[in-house]
Amino acid sequence: MRRMPSLSWDSLPSLPAFVEKPSYDRDAVSAGIVHFGVGNFHRAHQAAYCEALLNRGETDWGIIGVSMRSPHVRDKLAAQDYLYSLLSLGEKTEFRVIGALQRVLVADESPRAVIDAVASSATALVTCTITEKGYCLNRGELDSEHPDLAHDLRSLDHPHSLYGYLAAALISRAAQAGEPLTVLSCDNLSSGGNKLREGVSRILLSHSPSALEWAEEHVAFRSSMVDRVTPATTGELMARVGHALGCEDAAPVAAEPFTQWVIEDDFAGRRPPLDAVGALFVPDIAPYEHAKLRLLNAGHSILAALGYLAGDRYIHEALARPALAAFALQTLEQEILPVTLVPKGADGRAAIATALARFRNAQLPYAVLQVGSDSSQKILQRWLPATDEALAQNKPTAHLAFALGAWVAMIRAAAKAGELVDPQRERFCAFEPQRGVSISRAHLDIAGAQASLCFNNSDFIATADAYYKTITDLGIERALQAETLGRNDTLACESTQQ
Repeated sequence: MRRMPSLSWDSLPSLPAFVEKPSYDRDAVSAGIVHFGVGNFHRAHQAAYCEALLNRGETDWGIIGVSMRSPHVRDKLAAQDYLYSLLSLGEKTEFRVIGALQRVLVADESPRAVIDAVASSATALVTCTITEKGYCLNRGELDSEHPDLAHDLRSLDHPHSLYGYLAAALISRAAQAGEPLTVLSCDNLSSGGNKLREGVSRILLSHSPSALEWAEEHVAFRSSMVDRVTPATTGELMARVGHALGCEDAAPVAAEPFTQWVIEDDFAGRRPPLDAVGALFVPDIAPYEHAKLRLLNAGHSILAALGYLAGDRYIHEALARPALAAFALQTLEQEILPVTLVPKGADGRAAIATALARFRNAQLPYAVLQVGSDSSQKILQRWLPATDEALAQNKPTAHLAFALGAWVAMIRAAAKAGELVDPQRERFCAFEPQRGVSISRAHLDIAGAQASLCFNNSDFIATADAYYKTITDLGIERALQAETLGRNDTLACESTQQ
């Protein structure tokens, strides 16, 4: 059987007309960006924005990618001129070929090449998608005893952490009196830019106080909020791409149509005009992070609990049940939105509608068990602060109490079925209900929610317990039908702890 040709710049003219292809001269592109972490998310998100810039004639914003350890992505992309296809999976599938990545360096193989790339004055922006574990944190704070950070505090001959590579490059850049540089965190980590500043500063203080002084004046560490669902690449996806394009792509990526990039607008030097291709520059990204946590992530967790109890495998299946869909919408609109700080000019109801529409996309299914994993940690950020604010303001909380009862029921059912994935799994599995002890409060206690207002609100806890019993007695759908959740009753925050 004849093998298909590989994707390359030479094969672009032969691709079908429905495939969007680079419209620029690749020899005219210079790499103004160095990006750490060339996984699927970066290639479906930031690289796609940069591709749009290149297609507009903004040819200073090609990307040098950096893989910290594995050559896997580099090897696949190098064999096809660093081109890859991006599929947008919605009601209609759209195909694009992305050429924004100019090359990929593997840090473990060529540490000096990575340092030189960041040190080069041609580089105006460094971005990263290294996930939270790449930040060397312990309970949200920089951990100087983390092996990678500890190594770089001792020596920068061959850095182990992102902080170390940045510090080594800034020492070189300072010695050259280089151009100002912006370092931008693109991970879903609150104040990621501040974490980067702290880590780099700590290493520079150990190795070159003069470079630290230079960096304080010439380098900006900033945060951004990113959002786009990007699943793992499968053999099925690769076969689909090959059939559609008529050539082999060893590294395609797929994503949902929705994409968002909100960037803290305070750059030290040259700034790519990403706002011209859909990104948003704002003075403060905190309201956007807040709204996403409350209106998107909270809804996801609520549907995961309800969907699991209904026996659904995917979130879109849960939303196909009218009772579950109505409950999720009412909880978000009637109880969470009124206590959510929505960014100026944004429409909270529209944001909720967009979130639910994304969850309904069966082309990119969200597994209920995956979304529901680590839920004891997620509710501390996603549900409980909104619940506390609603109680403090004497606003309706019946839906939130029902959601808590459903979460407890989900924890109990998943533990019994051996399907619970949670940091507190052992404690949840060992829990035995006792007469006179609130089951909702006991589960919140295991989750570490003792300081929350709702934990100490007897009326709210009693209501959640009652909903839990109804759910376990009747099942989730009949429980929703049996309870009159739209009565807008409020639970006073003055109640004392039982």
